[in-house]
Formats: sequence, C-alpha cells, structure tokens
Amino acid sequence: MATIPAARSSIKDRRRSMLLAALPALAMLCYRDGQALAALPARRAVMGALLPGLLGAASKAQAAGEKVVVLGGSGFVGQRVCERLATSGAEVVSVSRSGGPPAGLGPWAEKVRWVKGDVLSMDMFAEVSGASAVISAIGAIGSDNDAALNGATAERAVEAASKAGVQRFVLVSATPLVAESGVGSFFPGYVDGKKRAEAAVSSFPGKALISQPTFVFGGSEFSANPPRVAEGYGAFVETVLGSPPVRAIASVSPTALKLALLPPSAVTDVAAAAVAGAQGRVTGVLSSHDEIKTAAGSSE
Repeated sequence: MATIPAARSSIKDRRRSMLLAALPALAMLCYRDGQALAALPARRAVMGALLPGLLGAASKAQAAGEKVVVLGGSGFVGQRVCERLATSGAEVVSVSRSGGPPAGLGPWAEKVRWVKGDVLSMDMFAEVSGASAVISAIGAIGSDNDAALNGATAERAVEAASKAGVQRFVLVSATPLVAESGVGSFFPGYVDGKKRAEAAVSSFPGKALISQPTFVFGGSEFSANPPRVAEGYGAFVETVLGSPPVRAIASVSPTALKLALLPPSAVTDVAAAAVAGAQGRVTGVLSSHDEIKTAAGSSE
C-alpha cells in the first residue's frame, strides 16, 4: 500500500479545512426559517457565485507546495515547465544530465532544486518519492542513442513513479506524423524511443497526459541542431499555418506535406499544457496544436 507523504497530507488538510469552514455560511444560504434554497432565487444566486471561488481557492491551495519532478528540466521545454511550476508555488525538482540552472534564468530559478543525474542510472524511486506529479520533457534526436534517451528514460521513470505512488505523469512527446510521413526513417531511434515512451506512460496507473506537438518554437535564437525557431518568427508561422485556407489544404494533403503545413506550437504553450497535466486538469492525449493550446489555457 502506498503511503501519503506528510507534505501532501497537510495540503489536503488545508483544503478540507477551507471547505468545512465554509459549510455554516453555505447552510445559512441554503435555508431560512425552513425555506429551501430553491424558493430563494437571490440566495441561490449568491451561492452560485460563492462556490466557484471557494473551490478555486481550495484547488490553488492544493497545487501550491506540491512536489513536482521535471525530467529534462534544464532543456528547452523543461526550463519553461520549471518556471511555470515555480511561479505557481510548487516545490520543483529538475533532473537532467547537465544539472543546472542554465545561465540567464530569472529569480524563479532559485526556487528550483537542480539535480544533476542520469535517469537511466540514478535512484529514481528516491527522487520521485513524495511527488504528486512527474513531467518528462526529455527529448533527443540525432544522438548516439535516441532510443534509450527518449524511450528507456520514460520507462524507468514510469516504473519508479508507479512504485512511489505518484498520482500524475506527463510526457512531452512528438506527433506520430513524424513516423507516418517517413521522416522518421532518418531517425529510427527517435521514433522508436517516442513510441516506447508513450506506451510506458499509457500504462501508468494514475492520471496520465501525453502531449504530441509538431514543431515547437520559442526563445530568441535560431538553431539547426537541435532545430529551433525564435519566438517572433515562429509566432508568424503559427498564424499563417493556423489560418483556415492552410488548414483546409493540410487536411487533404499527403502525410508528409500535412506535417509541414500543420501549425507549430509555442514552447510556452507546450510547457503550460504539461503543467495543466501535472495539476490534474488535463488527461489523455493532446494530438493537435489546438488541443495543446486549449490545455495551456487551463493551467494556473
């Protein structure tokens, strides 16, 4: 039987206390001199306005202080995930082979515990114990061992998170169109690794989210390896490819051309969607630009 860490218990206790403290006020709103709330439209309106605020406050109290482990936290997507989590009040642990923090990050980086380690060899159970969520933002393409870096890392992390009783697991993956279009034949290890990672996360016993962006843009620099497009230019391309005429062409195009015509996702949206998954707001598979953007808007 999995044990509940003390930190998580205290968060749940705060949430329970907030709701219990509100019960007398809610009861007074529900009844007056034996009259049911249904007969009191004005009070029903007040209660309708009060409940969302109470539940929202309780949700924020639960999210703040929860431990979230970010694998690949010093990377392109991982940095943005850590930033969003840290500014929301979560206890953030970044695990990466380079450690961190990367140079030039803001004050939020001081709130993150940066751990240097290899997911394939370190004690992952110890690292994820006590966490409410694990986010894997590990990605490698063109390396000496893409299959292991993309696939085996997720398999090992999912195994450790399952044993530790972690509630939620999020994987930042890639669109399956890469494999379907034939582009993956140039990077077979990458495609195989992503498939293995998604299979592992799909078997996770808790809540799981798999995000499958096409191309991810952001930052201030262009790069060929790994492929990166700066935010300004990427946003322009996103707007053009997201227009109705281009979407219509993409929908009837062969897979390879469709992949090229689909709008890319901003790294901030990919990160925000991952955080939404870690908060339990989104589960399942985000298989399109629009689904990722919608999920991004649901995070706090």
